[in-house]
Amino acid sequence: MNSTRTQRFVLLTASAALAVGTVSVSSGAFAVTRAAGAPTAAPSAQATSDTSDMSAAAELYLTHVLDLLQNFSLDKNKIDWPEVRRKAFAEAAGAKTTADTYDAIDLAVKALDNPHTAFLRPEQAAEFKPSPEVEAPGTGVPPTMPRGRLVGQEIGYVSLPTTERIPGYAEAGAQVVRTLDASRRCGWIVDLRGDSGGAMWPKLDVLAPLLGDGHLGAFVDPDGNQAAWALNKGQLSVGGVVIPKDLPSDIATGADAIEDYVTHNDYVLKQPRPPVAVLTGPSTASAAEAALIAFRGRPESRSFGLPTAGLATGNVAHSLNDGALLLVTSAADIDRTGRRYDNIPIAPDVRVAFTDRDMRWGGEDPVIDAARKWLESRPACRQ
Repeated sequence: MNSTRTQRFVLLTASAALAVGTVSVSSGAFAVTRAAGAPTAAPSAQATSDTSDMSAAAELYLTHVLDLLQNFSLDKNKIDWPEVRRKAFAEAAGAKTTADTYDAIDLAVKALDNPHTAFLRPEQAAEFKPSPEVEAPGTGVPPTMPRGRLVGQEIGYVSLPTTERIPGYAEAGAQVVRTLDASRRCGWIVDLRGDSGGAMWPKLDVLAPLLGDGHLGAFVDPDGNQAAWALNKGQLSVGGVVIPKDLPSDIATGADAIEDYVTHNDYVLKQPRPPVAVLTGPSTASAAEAALIAFRGRPESRSFGLPTAGLATGNVAHSLNDGALLLVTSAADIDRTGRRYDNIPIAPDVRVAFTDRDMRWGGEDPVIDAARKWLESRPACRQ
């Protein structure tokens, strides 16, 4: 794999479903952006419409966005691009400002018919926040860090929320696992039902001791190129590139550096290769689905609950020079067995209906009960 392609895979986001008005979008596995004007992978195709009545700024802006969609979209090979460009430029006829091209960009994004690809106007890009999660008991606000507790005497339970506040997330989760493992847990429950995504690597860092070393999955681009997710003694990598503990600042976008992004979690469980039950539901999206996929094909792993949101794809966020943001779905997820996942809900191995009320911390929960019964039936918990 060449270095340019590897870098693109490292920059892929696989993240939370985010709500902006009525638009469902994603951001974040590596919180990466690309500034407008950045070179694209191929020269832009010429628009077939007359652009003489458009300003140079509007024409260049629209051309750049169409280039990004055509060059990087997972769906690029399914689209009649000359026709999409013709319609987009016809829609933008007479455009004088970049804002005058927004409706044309919406038209092109709609043509891709991908729920994980979106164009955010500047005010949307500045204000979007992760969709609401299950509230932390007694607080009235969503939890921001992983939490854990015991289920019975021998099962460790870890709940992962959306990775909204990245600094310290991985360390907090790693500490939860270490604390629960102090008395040798025979099995584990990983609850992703309240996890709408965010960044995938901190999640996998938290879960590293449960996943174990080796091949975890992969991204695949529209041309069939793969970049494997791997874990080796606590170090996660994608396409052979190790995920760094700290992320540097982004000069192009002004994004701050992020410390403690991952921990290189090399903790070894007292009970090696334990059975793991993964809980999912309709809010389990994007990066959370990537975490689920990392367990698919792992021995002694089973999922419980309801189908996921169906956003098991990776995005690249392109920051445009007027403050708008283009989120382009650039890869699909593949599990360790080679099974591919696109924007289709992932059904659990064992379907168990539940409501938000069932998910109250420490209360009766039919999904946890089903997972516990399965874990207690496994050889590791019958010794």
